[in-house]
Amino acid sequence: MSTRCQCEMVEGCPIFKYFKRYAIKVYMGMYCLGDYETCERLQLRRAGQPVPENLLPHGGTLWDDRR
Repeated sequence: MSTRCQCEMVEGCPIFKYFKRYAIKVYMGMYCLGDYETCERLQLRRAGQPVPENLLPHGGTLWDDRR
C-alpha cells in the first residue's frame, strides 16, 4: 500500500512561472505529488547547491545558458 507524499516545494517552486497551466499539472503530478525524490531541483536544494533557474525536474533545461 503506497501513501501519496508531496514535495515541500510544491506550492512555490520557481520553475512553474515558465509553464502554462497544463504543463504545471503534468510536472506536478509526475514529480511534486508523485516521485518527488527524483526531482533534480529538489536534490540540488537539499545538497545546499544553487538551483539553476532553467533546470527542469527531470534534469533537462528550458534554455541553454552557454551564450
